[in-house]
Amino acid sequence: MRFAVVGGDRRSALLAGLLLREGYRVRSFALEKAELPAEIPKDSSLQACTYGADAVLLPVPAERGPLIWAPLAAQPLPLETLFASLWPGQLVLGGGFSEESAAQALRGKLGLADLLRRPSYAAGNAALTAEAAAGLLLRECERSLRGGRVLLLGFGRIGKLLARTLDALGARVTVAARKEADRALAAALGFGALSFEALEGAVGEADAVVNTVPARVLSDAALCCVPPEALLLELASAPGGFDRSLAQNIGLHVVAAPGLPGRYKALAAAELIKAELEAILSEEEA
Repeated sequence: MRFAVVGGDRRSALLAGLLLREGYRVRSFALEKAELPAEIPKDSSLQACTYGADAVLLPVPAERGPLIWAPLAAQPLPLETLFASLWPGQLVLGGGFSEESAAQALRGKLGLADLLRRPSYAAGNAALTAEAAAGLLLRECERSLRGGRVLLLGFGRIGKLLARTLDALGARVTVAARKEADRALAAALGFGALSFEALEGAVGEADAVVNTVPARVLSDAALCCVPPEALLLELASAPGGFDRSLAQNIGLHVVAAPGLPGRYKALAAAELIKAELEAILSEEEA
């Protein structure tokens, strides 16, 4: 089989190498600044890269606005330009496609696979994020996590896994969640539990506040109650769970770390994408 790896960060470069090692034919585009095996061409033409490819592999996230997310590219690449270069039935794999992009792929009769909508990938990615986040807390927190008080905002996939990881490290974890069912589950697992409305009265006791919610859940008033020695760790994408500019202006220690697997677990993240790609191809053959 032949794969075209287009755009992305170090995960994409490592994925290309993993596929080559498995005996697949691999070409690349918009990875000019990446370190790739010599056997993988860095094509100067998008058409040369994608022609005849069984699948076109985009990054996670696949897009930033109208452009393919390609921090290692020599120049920007619109997603619309890529779609226009493909033919009906060609598989495009990536993560986090917008509704507009999905509709465009449908009009072009492309096979679009969104990794972030696949439960197995989402769970694996959440586990890598939780592991990397725990490592960041160990490194950045001024106080020891053992016995430390961690306030965790959100109790989705990442929140659940991170809460268990921090508990295993000896931290005292309190979960803030919107849904009563999530708060009840957190309490049943032995964690503290409260609503977002109660945060203002709780943040003053925290040694670290970790946000996993891609929406403002920590009000400005609550932010001003965070102890000056506490760590604020932002794991969610924009707009994030709190006003980072305000937090920095009042002297709080803020670490913004969305997309942790790509930054700290790149090889494991590439292996996860490869496993999901092979699962998708097997499903298509069945």
